[in-house]
Amino acid sequence: MIYIPFPDNYTIGGPQSFLQNLHDHLIAVNYPYSEQIEGCKAIFFPIEYDILQLKELKKKGIKIIQRLDGVYYPTKHGDNYINLNQNIRDIYLNYSDFVVFQSEYSRKQCFKVLGSIAQSKYQIIHNGVKKPTFPSSSYNKLETTDKIKFITTGNFRNADMIEPVVKAFDMLASSMAFELHIVGPINENLKPLLYKAYINHHDNKTLAEVGEILRTCHAFIYSHLNPPCPNSVLEAISCGLPVVGFDSGAMSELCWFGKDLLAPVSDDMIQVYEDFKPGKLAEKIELCIEKYDYYRQNALQHAHLYSFNECGAKYIEVFEEQLQQYHKPGFLKRIFKTQKK
Repeated sequence: MIYIPFPDNYTIGGPQSFLQNLHDHLIAVNYPYSEQIEGCKAIFFPIEYDILQLKELKKKGIKIIQRLDGVYYPTKHGDNYINLNQNIRDIYLNYSDFVVFQSEYSRKQCFKVLGSIAQSKYQIIHNGVKKPTFPSSSYNKLETTDKIKFITTGNFRNADMIEPVVKAFDMLASSMAFELHIVGPINENLKPLLYKAYINHHDNKTLAEVGEILRTCHAFIYSHLNPPCPNSVLEAISCGLPVVGFDSGAMSELCWFGKDLLAPVSDDMIQVYEDFKPGKLAEKIELCIEKYDYYRQNALQHAHLYSFNECGAKYIEVFEEQLQQYHKPGFLKRIFKTQKK
């Protein structure tokens, strides 16, 4: 059996949303897991775990499965990025038997910052969303008299997640009627950006409530520096909304069917905030509106992508493969030697 340290309470955020979805999926398909490490043959966790405990588990031959998204890097986190990555990197290189990356971009970023690992030791599994929570909405043609409703969702911690969006809409405020719905908690330092007539801020919401608001809007807009595999974007895709954003991180990998709505940034694998040009984003907003019928139809045709049923099934395959390797030849002999020491 596998041990998964699910939290008692879930908050908004990538790893938390994933764990909640995984927990619900394992229960739905009746897959056995344990909330205690005793007696388990494997452990699975996102990002990092207590290294002293992992050291003991490694001695016992317990399989260690780590899930990684993005990592700390110098252009955003300064010289302290090495210390911030220390535990993650130690687990990744010295303790993990298998690693799941959220995207090909996530793998590239981790390889660049943490170091590479053998292809046999990792797999790429895109995140997924619950389709009943985020079903595609019916298509309504956007009339020229309509007030266009844009939406962005997430846990807004940094300026790159909201400031370029507000600046882009400020450029368009005199030429069109629109609303911008911002859903999720926002850092106190960023709240002055919300004082715009066109902005409606919705604070903490459940996943179901986020889905309801998404389905009332015309298009999704997203700004995030080097995102590894943002759940917010996948939820918007599942609701059949066109996604407008910057071509950063895994965005073109996930939105491969609508890449022309992504504003160009730079060719660097790890980009910097100065690469985000609000004017370029404003151009993509205008393009989405001008050809809305096409982009909405295109989005609806791809709303079936990124189901958590598929995502969860792939994780179970990883768990089963690692559990089957637990009793590989020589395992009992190694355990016996460890116990004698």
